[in-house]
Amino acid sequence: MERLEIRKAVFTDCKELSLLKKEIWETTYRGIYPDSKIDNYDYLKNEEKFKNYIHNPNQELYVAISNNKIIGYIEFGKPSRPFEDYKQEIGLFYIKKDYQRQGIGKKLFHLAFNYIKNKGVNKFFISCHKYNFNAQKFYEKMGGEIVKIDEDSDNDGLPQIKFKYKI
Repeated sequence: MERLEIRKAVFTDCKELSLLKKEIWETTYRGIYPDSKIDNYDYLKNEEKFKNYIHNPNQELYVAISNNKIIGYIEFGKPSRPFEDYKQEIGLFYIKKDYQRQGIGKKLFHLAFNYIKNKGVNKFFISCHKYNFNAQKFYEKMGGEIVKIDEDSDNDGLPQIKFKYKI
């Protein structure tokens, strides 16, 4: 593998992050998300979402870079959608398919874990799509324990599994 750089995201990364998110949705979620959700992906709206993460003092957004290209990212901090009494979550966590199973996810996970630990918080959670089995295996391997599984629904709701972690 080429040299890997992990750094805090900056505003000029946001367009590339939006493009990467769409690419990852194509390779990971086609067949899981409704086709219309992927086909109607809004690049500009997602670029703005990434800018909002960077601007928000309660959230951290980091990128993984190889060969001067962003190949993954992780967002963590105060939950964007509160769950029980958890004060911290890993919200977004994506790595390009070609770069999975090379230890990059583990490095990003530990970055978030240590950040949360250093805030004096003793637990956090991660949500994952109920039918993204590869992500579930990874989260279990990282020590996650399932605490909630959403029911499937017909209203285009995306059923989630929530994993909890103790520090």
